[in-house]
Amino acid sequence: MKYRLLVFDFDGTLADSEESIMESLRLVARDLGLSGLDRSSARRGIGLPLQRTIEMGLGLDPGQASEAVELYRKHYNEVAFDRTCLFPGVKETLDLLQQDFLLAVASSKSRHGLTAMMRHLGIIDRFCFIAGAQDVQQGKPAPDMVLLALRSMNIPADECLVVGDAVYDIEMGRRASVDTCAVTYGNGSVDELHSCNPTFVIDSFAHVVSLVHE
Repeated sequence: MKYRLLVFDFDGTLADSEESIMESLRLVARDLGLSGLDRSSARRGIGLPLQRTIEMGLGLDPGQASEAVELYRKHYNEVAFDRTCLFPGVKETLDLLQQDFLLAVASSKSRHGLTAMMRHLGIIDRFCFIAGAQDVQQGKPAPDMVLLALRSMNIPADECLVVGDAVYDIEMGRRASVDTCAVTYGNGSVDELHSCNPTFVIDSFAHVVSLVHE
């Protein structure tokens, strides 16, 4: 088998969290007296560092968005656990993969929020490495999270595969010189994903198994 380490994005790849993110942004907009939420722009921002997601979704400048981050985190903690679920086949596929591969998560979520949600969804014990926003100097699409995972587990780049639903995930992997796999069922635009020329494109999470066992 070519790969030893599989690095997964979280939102839109492992977990269907779009509605929890949108509802949190809607509540921030309400608190700030804004006219509303631009769902299309917000969706494109999922996967980027949180402040950038808020800027895109609510049309705020960086100064305003930085003040909204704590509001967002408060509302997210209130609504997310009831509105987030794993995509079909994720838990069963992870059980298969962890028998032969090291599994990691690279997410723009805060480490605390990420691990709490992974524990809630019952998958945290499948992973030997978890990177959140605070663990790196630069978030996606910079390669920092993947490079940190490679260093932490002493894995060469050519034995790693990054799996994600957004162009930011694919660019992160490419900039770390690892192979990439785009999933089409998440938040990202399928056309944009194809334009990034990922190594693989799959339509369901379970298809990861056949890729990595070739």
